[in-house]
Amino acid sequence: MSNFAKRIMITACVMFTLFMTIGTVTAIAFIGPQYGLVMTLSLLLAATMFALLQALWFTDRVIHQLAYPIRIMGFGVMGFAALALCAWVGAWFPMNEIGAWATFAVIFLVTLGAFCLGYQIHFKRTVGSFDAALRAYHERMGR
Repeated sequence: MSNFAKRIMITACVMFTLFMTIGTVTAIAFIGPQYGLVMTLSLLLAATMFALLQALWFTDRVIHQLAYPIRIMGFGVMGFAALALCAWVGAWFPMNEIGAWATFAVIFLVTLGAFCLGYQIHFKRTVGSFDAALRAYHERMGR
């Protein structure tokens, strides 16, 4: 994908996020906290929290020299807590049902595992490992 196309996609994502945030907050101001509106804001919060956690655990801006499995574990634990908070705030499912929480946890773990496996395959095919990819990135950036 060209840089021009990437810029268009990034701009569209940023604008969509801003429009959804402003539109949802405005709608809540006029009609009150309806289920779909609260869920939308909680999903926006979840996306923001996961972006911050990704920056925390998968760059070395804050955490330096940490093995990939430890990064995954830290991201997973904090990500689950963040997502559970958003699910509770947004009432994504019946909060008092243990089965709903168990299903939520299983879906989270399966999704996290699938993403980890996908990234492992990607890194093995391209640079060998996440650590090697991070080193190559630093070399390109001159750090």
